[in-house]
Amino acid sequence: MPGILAETWRARELLLALTEHEIKTRYRRSFLGLLWSLLTPLYQVLVMTIVVRLLWKQPDPNYSVKLLCGLVPWAFFATALPTSCSAMLRARELVKRVRIPRQALPFSVVLSCAFHFLMSMAVLLVILLLIPVAFGPAFLFLPVLMLMELLMVAGLSLVVSVMHTFYTDVEYIITNLIWALYFLTPVIWHVGEPWVRDPHKQYLVMFNPMAVFCEGFRRAIIDKQMLDPVHLLAAAAVSIACFLFGLWYFRRHEWQLPEVI
Repeated sequence: MPGILAETWRARELLLALTEHEIKTRYRRSFLGLLWSLLTPLYQVLVMTIVVRLLWKQPDPNYSVKLLCGLVPWAFFATALPTSCSAMLRARELVKRVRIPRQALPFSVVLSCAFHFLMSMAVLLVILLLIPVAFGPAFLFLPVLMLMELLMVAGLSLVVSVMHTFYTDVEYIITNLIWALYFLTPVIWHVGEPWVRDPHKQYLVMFNPMAVFCEGFRRAIIDKQMLDPVHLLAAAAVSIACFLFGLWYFRRHEWQLPEVI
């Protein structure tokens, strides 16, 4: 596994070029281009705020900010994994005919989504400055949460990119699983809701790594607090395990990719 990381580092210029290509391809022939990275989360927050505040009679005046805090880390996860599925198939000529570090293909997808993640974070920070929200020491932990999520998503992207090359049903399965997980993760709701205030329910909910990332953002930004260290350590362990397993799984099956494609 150290070998695959060293190989990726040596090919960092290729990785950056592939990442740039992913970003440009996403907005090819788009009039607004990168502005969609800023407009999309704002539009989603606007729609959900109208639905929840006006139709569901949500009394929380800070709901829009809480929603955006959960939506930013969720969007990275929900976009990067399905897009990574077809990373090999979209670059089949490179995989078949050119000797390159093939892990750079799913990694470039993850990095391009991480770029949009940072753009969404910029939107969030601007909104927090306009409200305004007092910045606290817990803000310093946000990069740690982002790194943990990046590791988890990078590892999973290696796995799904290989699996989808063998079985093209994988992308559909991943998309539907993410849709189900969306409602089990505190994105449009938070662990302070009346129906989940029971400590036992909260304890179970927070063993979902995405719940840790979404609620971690919300707690650090709005409540100026850190999450329970047990949940943070569990999420860190899952992130590292996913990354290491992804490296192992990819290296084990990498040699089969040119034959299957």
